Amino acid sequence: MKRDSADEWELNLSGPDPVIVWTGPCLVCSGLFQVRLIPEAIALTPVGGLGWGCTVGFASFALLYWAIARHRKSRLTATGPQADLFPEQQVAPSVPRDSSEILHDSLDGGEADYTLTIAQEAAKQSFRSWRPRAEEPTQLQPLFPTSSPSEKPELQFLQLHIQRLPIAHILLDAEGRFLGWNAGAERVFGYSSQEVLGQTSDLIVPPQTRSQVAQLLQRLTQGDLNAHSINENLTKSGQTIVCEWYNTPLFNDPDRFTGILSMVQDITDRWQSEVTLEAVKTEMNTLLNAINEVVLLFDARGCYLKILPSDSPLLQRAASQLLGKTLHEVFESFLADRFLDYIQRTIREQKALELEYELILGDRPVTFSGKVSPLNSEQVLWVARDITDRKHIKDLLRRYAFVDPLTGLANRCSFVRCLGIAMQDAHNQSRATASASQGKVRSPKVAVLLLDIDRFRIVKYSLGHWVADRLLIATAHRLQSCLNPGATLARIGGDEFAILLDDITALAEVTQLADRIQSAMRFPFSLDEHEIFSSVSIGIALDNGGYERSGELLRDADTALHYAKQQGQGQSVSFAQDMHEGAIARLQLETDLQRAIAHTVHPNPPDSQPFQVYYQPIVSLATGHIVGFEALVRWHHPTRGLVSPGEFIPVAEETGQIGAIDRWVLSEACRQLGWWQQRYPAAADLTMSVNVSGVNFGQVGTIERIEQTLRSSGISGRYLKLEITESVILKNTGSALALLDRIQALGINLSIDDFGTGYSSLARLHELPLNTLKIDRSFVSRMRGLDESCEIVQTTIALAHTLGLDAIAEGVETAQQVEILKTLDCDYAQGYFFSKPVDSEAALNLILGECQLFKNG
Repeated sequence: MKRDSADEWELNLSGPDPVIVWTGPCLVCSGLFQVRLIPEAIALTPVGGLGWGCTVGFASFALLYWAIARHRKSRLTATGPQADLFPEQQVAPSVPRDSSEILHDSLDGGEADYTLTIAQEAAKQSFRSWRPRAEEPTQLQPLFPTSSPSEKPELQFLQLHIQRLPIAHILLDAEGRFLGWNAGAERVFGYSSQEVLGQTSDLIVPPQTRSQVAQLLQRLTQGDLNAHSINENLTKSGQTIVCEWYNTPLFNDPDRFTGILSMVQDITDRWQSEVTLEAVKTEMNTLLNAINEVVLLFDARGCYLKILPSDSPLLQRAASQLLGKTLHEVFESFLADRFLDYIQRTIREQKALELEYELILGDRPVTFSGKVSPLNSEQVLWVARDITDRKHIKDLLRRYAFVDPLTGLANRCSFVRCLGIAMQDAHNQSRATASASQGKVRSPKVAVLLLDIDRFRIVKYSLGHWVADRLLIATAHRLQSCLNPGATLARIGGDEFAILLDDITALAEVTQLADRIQSAMRFPFSLDEHEIFSSVSIGIALDNGGYERSGELLRDADTALHYAKQQGQGQSVSFAQDMHEGAIARLQLETDLQRAIAHTVHPNPPDSQPFQVYYQPIVSLATGHIVGFEALVRWHHPTRGLVSPGEFIPVAEETGQIGAIDRWVLSEACRQLGWWQQRYPAAADLTMSVNVSGVNFGQVGTIERIEQTLRSSGISGRYLKLEITESVILKNTGSALALLDRIQALGINLSIDDFGTGYSSLARLHELPLNTLKIDRSFVSRMRGLDESCEIVQTTIALAHTLGLDAIAEGVETAQQVEILKTLDCDYAQGYFFSKPVDSEAALNLILGECQLFKNG
């Protein structure tokens, strides 16, 4: 046969196993097929159990090509002696008889014609395939080439069809060199056929998996048709992918391995999905085994249907031994009847049932909290949780209900109970003594000392809670060492302790104990690497028979403690009746203040506003003219008259009522300035300074409220100046800086009020978006001339100018102070020398007067 007819083929379907033979160089093959190979001819026979998809695909492909080939002029002949085979490929006479006809090829002196003989039963001899010997000179050409213009149309169609297949087909020789490489392989690995032909498989096999590939090759050389594998491979770009390989060994004879035909598919995405799924499964199993619960599925007869997790330690026995058994086969009769009643009641009522029970697991009792829920009309879901530890904790909580767990002292509840008992005993003894001694009563009877550790918060915030706890424990030990037998020491709060003394004959006994405690607390505490000096404030209250309840005595001791802390650190104060009256007055002030705020926000009638805004002018020291006002709030009490801001502002800040006052003052001051600017040209460039309390600074919605106030009043942000204190910035360093930036973005000016009285960091002062420093009145009032009395003021003004800020002096009361400030180049001033704070009408007169409040020069 001539070479020009080498693209023809013969399809033999008459035998018991169909055979398809290609005589052209193109090959389509699946790992589900056995392959036989001779020079330029390949026979494929289906392996048993071939899937319908592959069968239909290959059959369709063969029939298509067969229909085209019928129109060819020449046919392949099935004749030729066995002697015409390659000399080195002679078939031994021991070939079984079921292969009576063998594929045959003869070479005719280099001419391009040859004859092929196709045996009817070649499929049964698929292991006996031939190909040229390795030592015979060959030219490496792709076995799956793309079509060329000179080829016949039907062959071009076949080759194109093969090249377009999405699955890679690879042919390797016995040494693992590539002989065939189709377009699918190019897509998977990135190499073209010209780049890989003649190369070894190491080109696409990572070094760490080459030993596994060698083991697979060994299996293939032994004729293993099931050498399916999933391997990591390398692409041309260096990427590692996961591929699935279907490998078929090729043999010249039953004992000689000549190569491998492989079908390869990139399954990286699928592999990663499977790995992820397996990891999720592992995590779920770990979670089920980690939770201290077990889930049981029962039917109406109390039979175990399912158990999760199956290896739960909360089971009486292995899950495999419980499944299919009933409750009566597992538990004693009385317990099984009880559990079965729960199950049947849940099914009958179709609502969940919660219960608590105890079982013996091994040698320890385990308390369970169970919930039985109806799954349907025949099954229930029983979820059991081990609550042994929780029940133990509840017992501990009951035990510690009267004990402080940190120090081991009595807690507040225990102390109040002991105090009540001691007071009752003292009263009974007083009445008995009075009866026996004809009215002579020993007094006082009982004393209470409340102690609070000074600067405890600083220790906690600077050194941490662990050191703070150590300080509490050490303080408890030191206090205990100061007490006589019979005294009760308790920790009743965070850093508060209480001491109960009974059978007191004189006040001196209590004050001596307080002095002894203060002396002991002067010694430092050595806590690990820290040496901490601490002191306590002490409030003392005595019961001389005039108290009815223990809470009243504790109240007065707490009042005395409050006064002690106001006097400084390490002070002791005994309660006096005027303290109680002061506390009552303070409470009344808080109540009146709350009522005044309510009437101011919602006046009824509209003109009855207890609060009023007064305005103090701010004067330019260069011109003597008013440049703005500071808004100051005044409270007109219905019975007390004008209440000083120094009295009610601290109360408002402590009680949290200052927020409402600040908002009202800001709104009223901006409204007033807007009204002036709209009607009087002289007020067009005036500014309004408003104080912002540290308690209110940084609250949620602060910026939004300021924006709303500017819109409703109709003034520009550059005419509003907000005054804040140094302590506000110190307490809220990060958040304060961000808030100040947002305020300045609205065009609003910012001032630090009472500068020099706080603890602001000069190193960070330049980072703040400020416009003005206000010098506190305490420094201004001490100025007597250009000497050391004005050094602080001079330094503050120089600092302000260095930072590009204005300087305003507060509390200016004399002409001498004005002249000194002018000499020190201070920008602005305010104080009684110019004008005291006045109402809006008087302030308008100052604006319209257009006069200098002092003569400049």
